Amino acid sequence: MVGVCTKNCETTVNRVLKTVDRGLEEFFPGEDKLIVVSDGFSKDHTLEIAGNTPTKNRKSVVTQEGGPGKGNGVKTILKIAYREGARALTLVDGDLLSLEPVWIHNLFCPVLRGKDLVVPLYVRHPFDGVITNQVAYPLTTVLHGKEVRQPIGGEFSLSSRFIKKVLAHPLFPEKFGVDVFITTCGIAEGFKVVESVLGRKEHTSTRRYENPRDLLIPMFYQVVGTMFELFLYYREETRRVSKIEKVERLGKTRVGRVGEVKVDVDRLLEFFWEDWEKLYYHSPQAGFLSPIKKEIEDSLEKTEFSFPVGTWAKCVFLGLKNYEKAKKQTLDVLRVFWQARYISLVLETKDLSPEEVEKEIQSQINIFWRYRSVFL
Repeated sequence: MVGVCTKNCETTVNRVLKTVDRGLEEFFPGEDKLIVVSDGFSKDHTLEIAGNTPTKNRKSVVTQEGGPGKGNGVKTILKIAYREGARALTLVDGDLLSLEPVWIHNLFCPVLRGKDLVVPLYVRHPFDGVITNQVAYPLTTVLHGKEVRQPIGGEFSLSSRFIKKVLAHPLFPEKFGVDVFITTCGIAEGFKVVESVLGRKEHTSTRRYENPRDLLIPMFYQVVGTMFELFLYYREETRRVSKIEKVERLGKTRVGRVGEVKVDVDRLLEFFWEDWEKLYYHSPQAGFLSPIKKEIEDSLEKTEFSFPVGTWAKCVFLGLKNYEKAKKQTLDVLRVFWQARYISLVLETKDLSPEEVEKEIQSQINIFWRYRSVFL
């Protein structure tokens, strides 16, 4: 079964469904196959187009159960997969621009050979993956001991036994946190997790990165909030982590051309300084950062804007320690400095090649690991 989550995807859903259908026909002839579209209350023509798109395989188009939110869309798909007795389920986003039929092969095959969870590995622009690169990748890796490069990628494959596990999990999120929930649950619960190389990823939501308040800030609260809740839930498992292991990677990574992600640094700086005044500098809720208050202020007083990754890592771990007693307030403060770290990365790497930027992003793991032991 392939599940497609949609919301206002009228310009992309036709191509996504045709590509999924071709992938199933080309690589899995003779299998009993089902495509399910789970729509998140689209206000455009997504439902109509999805219903009218012809496919050779069985197709079902439904409105997701529960309220708005990607997590509810995914849960709707998982319930259908469980009822249908699917032995393998692949999830893809309905706004993908770069989906190819071979993705269906690369996502399904590891599960059909005995794995439980397949997470994607894409070629992406260095300034894409704003939450992935600054938070989800380094923090998931050092907390749970498995290095998954893109833990909130969006495309996954799940085995039937893993589907049953996540459906019963008490922390199943309703919104954007569902991707990091799936990855973390797979690692922390001891399932067989692998990465599968898919290639270039582009999707329409990337175009909204220029205005973070439209998409990325709400996503930050949902994703990071889910990560912190999972940290509390798996606290005992986290304490037993003593080293970092790379998960098995299937396929060869290739350097490829990716679409440009435009970053309006001046606008982001304007947003940051507004939030700095409101949510940090004059706010008592930032008191949990008092151990590094001088370090933060010294770094931001330099002539050229700079917020080093080490300072950011300390903010994250102090936030983890404070989260249980002041959840929203902690996230309010951390998202100010998440923006600072992203701006700093863009400025630090503006003259580097994509390969060099990737090395900089991966080097965060050692820094986060160092401060994990200090603060946790």
